[in-house]
Amino acid sequence: MWFQLNNRILQKTFAWINICAIVIGFWVYYGVSHDASAINGWFIAMNWVNIAIAAIQFYFGYRTSNDSTTHPAK
Repeated sequence: MWFQLNNRILQKTFAWINICAIVIGFWVYYGVSHDASAINGWFIAMNWVNIAIAAIQFYFGYRTSNDSTTHPAK
């Protein structure tokens, strides 16, 4: 994904996969009873980092630009 920034289909696909992972991740985290362990912080941090990554992927997937890298000349 990071090496294919101009591949909009790839970016959109992974962005929507990340949205599913975010929803499932928060659903599992808040849906199960959990004790106060060290892994809870890492799990919630991973979910928030995934939100940032999905935002970046949505940006590269849905951006519009007139440069030649995203719209090749005909």
